[in-house]
Amino acid sequence: MHEECELNYQRLHRIIPHSSTLNARFSLQYNDRPSSGIKIQVIEVTKYTSTLLMIADGAGPQWLPEIEIKVRVYRDARMAEVIEWCTDRTIPWALTETKGMQARDEKWQWNIFLSELLSHGLRHGMTELEA
Repeated sequence: MHEECELNYQRLHRIIPHSSTLNARFSLQYNDRPSSGIKIQVIEVTKYTSTLLMIADGAGPQWLPEIEIKVRVYRDARMAEVIEWCTDRTIPWALTETKGMQARDEKWQWNIFLSELLSHGLRHGMTELEA
């Protein structure tokens, strides 16, 4: 999982070279589907970390709601990991026991999802900085 978090940091860094500017907004619109893409906002900045809010919208069928993910970027360790998704599920640091509907590898699954989302955006998208 550490390797995946390092790769996610590198992918994010290609989209957002400077993630330490509070309230910075970025938009990654897909070239093949201009009405869909990823919106990224820096919502928290500390000495060594930044928290990003990522919203993937319009990428799937109409009945699929937008996907909202919070990502913590560790600038000193050069890693990025999913810490929350869809505003109602916070991922605990370690899933030692299954609580509710969480699987043991759920944290890994969401980081893999982030990897696929960023990879798709880098292959088929274009970054824009919003004021």
